[in-house]
Amino acid sequence: MQPGNRSRSEIALAWFWVVAWIAIVQIFATDSFSANETSHIIVPLLRWLFPDADASWLASAHFAIRKLSHFVVYAILALLALRAFRLVFNRSPVWLAAASLALTLAVAVVDEGRQILARSRTGAVSDVVLDMSGAVCALVLAGVIRRFWSARR
Repeated sequence: MQPGNRSRSEIALAWFWVVAWIAIVQIFATDSFSANETSHIIVPLLRWLFPDADASWLASAHFAIRKLSHFVVYAILALLALRAFRLVFNRSPVWLAAASLALTLAVAVVDEGRQILARSRTGAVSDVVLDMSGAVCALVLAGVIRRFWSARR
């Protein structure tokens, strides 16, 4: 179905999910989700799952989970944006992916900028790179899946 054939409610719902996910990302950038705060939830869970783990391993696992969350959260944002752009614009897959990446990059930069201003957070360029890695991987995977399904028709 071409973008012009999509209902307004379908397009609105797609953009609703993009905006809702961006709001969630911005909530994650607050002091409530600092490493100190998430350690109160994640470390006890890890300790329960791995009772023989030492403090060093628990700290490393907590760090890894936090970094993995960057990758996953921005992968989801890129896919939501790709869907919304696809519903609105009749453009090439490369253009749609580039638009999704541009939106994702803007959110990542704002997110890290807000973290610089937060009392217990630190913004980092490396986190923006990690965010964009998740977005790129998700979009590449979406492209591969789309080609696979198109070839099977």
